[in-house]
Amino acid sequence: MRTDDFIDATNAAATPEEVFELYERALASLGYDRILYAALAEHPIWDHVNSPCVIRSYPDDWVTYYTENGYIIKDPVRKYGPSKRTAFRWDDLARTNRLTPIETKVLREAEEAGLHNGVAVPLHGPYGEVMGVGLASSVGGVDPEPYMGLFQVLTYQFHTAFSALALPEIFPNGEVTLTPREHEILKWCAQGKSNWAIGEILNISEHGVHFHMRNILRKLNADSRVAAVVKALHQRLITF
Repeated sequence: MRTDDFIDATNAAATPEEVFELYERALASLGYDRILYAALAEHPIWDHVNSPCVIRSYPDDWVTYYTENGYIIKDPVRKYGPSKRTAFRWDDLARTNRLTPIETKVLREAEEAGLHNGVAVPLHGPYGEVMGVGLASSVGGVDPEPYMGLFQVLTYQFHTAFSALALPEIFPNGEVTLTPREHEILKWCAQGKSNWAIGEILNISEHGVHFHMRNILRKLNADSRVAAVVKALHQRLITF
């Protein structure tokens, strides 16, 4: 499924479950058929301490074992995920952090349970909440590296569409108005241009682009360029 088709389909979905099914389908085409969507830090509705997830396609036996053994507070993906801003591979944690024996055990046992080539996508929201999505392949042998940017875009759109349907009172879909300049800048962001490149294209200073980007992030309640682009696409403020 093309990214713009995925955005259109999830925006048109009637239920959170339908959004999740569309997300499953999109990721399965990339070799990832195991998904877990969870709260990683304080959230106005979902309990991040006692509940392993909001919705998932992880194996039931692994989730039961994970919960019974208290892995919710021992899992290094949950521990380090809130400090990350972009998608990362689970096995990167062993290279960038000094994992404890129990943290290493959690990752090893996840692999043994059929969760291969794991990737995590942290999601920082405007109300201070931190959600996260864990992705894995039940077959293995998948190289996630070419898809890391795509995982990020698809996951932000999934999160935005799912939240809008599941928690409309917490994530209102209020009308946002962009200035013509903000609209131009955001469209170039959607094409992957840097602030410097956008400044060159629009014949304004990089500092000026930074200024407009700060306003865009504030208006869209977004904490990153990717989140801003996805929210703008979701609200039909820009198109591909």
